[in-house]
This record gives sequence, C-alpha cells and structure tokens, in this order.
Amino acid sequence: MANDLNKILLIGRLTRDPEFKSINGSSVVNFSVANNRIYVSNGEKKEETHYFDCVAWGKLADILKQYAGKGKQVAIEGRLQQQSWETPEGKKASKIRIFVESAQLLGGQGGGSSSGGDRGSEFPPSQDSGMGGGDYDYAGDDDIPF
Repeated sequence: MANDLNKILLIGRLTRDPEFKSINGSSVVNFSVANNRIYVSNGEKKEETHYFDCVAWGKLADILKQYAGKGKQVAIEGRLQQQSWETPEGKKASKIRIFVESAQLLGGQGGGSSSGGDRGSEFPPSQDSGMGGGDYDYAGDDDIPF
C-alpha cells in the first residue's frame, strides 16, 4: 500500500483574534486565515480571497493566543482534518479545518503591519499537541462550527 500525504503550507492574515479554550486540560485555539491570490485574466488584474479555519493545540495554542492577533500575517504548516456531524434536522454536515503543527509570525510587531527586516517568530511543532498523536477527535456539541 502506498503512503499518503496530507500536508499544507499557507501564508495569510488572521481574520480575527484566536479564540482560546481549554479542553480536558489542553489548550486549543481556533482562528481563521485569509489568503489572497492575485492573477491576470484577459489582461485584467484580479484578486480573490479564500478563508481557512485553523486549530492549534498545546504549547503552540498558548503561543498563538499570546502573540497572534487579527490582521497579523502568519505562515502555518499542518494537515487538513475533516470533521463530520449530524445536524438537529438529521442532515449530515462536514467541515475541513487546518490542524496547525507549526507556525511562524511574519511582519513587524504591529497587528497587520509588515517590516522588511523582521523575519518573524517561528514556533516549532509542540510535543504536547493535546491530541494524543493527532488521533483524538474533540468535536462535541459545543465545537460544532455553526
């Protein structure tokens, strides 16, 4: 059987301050990243923006809670994780999030400003991810995104 790969690298800006909570003693933050794409179509410059929901656990969550904020540019590395549930009406629903394994804050110290000389702060993967090796499914009724 071939090995599969689930890896994502994304640079964008936080759309809101990270939402912090503690689940069973482990820190977790949820946040969204906006990623812009500029392209030319029929000689006209166009821009499109995509939004990605992200989650980080453990020490990485604590660091992002403290240093990341709305408008801050961030580079994240992680994997896609799909969560499925049934709505109260009995319909199946699902959502794909980015499970952040490492992050690097880019730009200057200000919320959304960028200074060319600052390489940012890098936060490597945490040994204490709070998810028991990534197999822990934390989605409960309180964690449904809608």
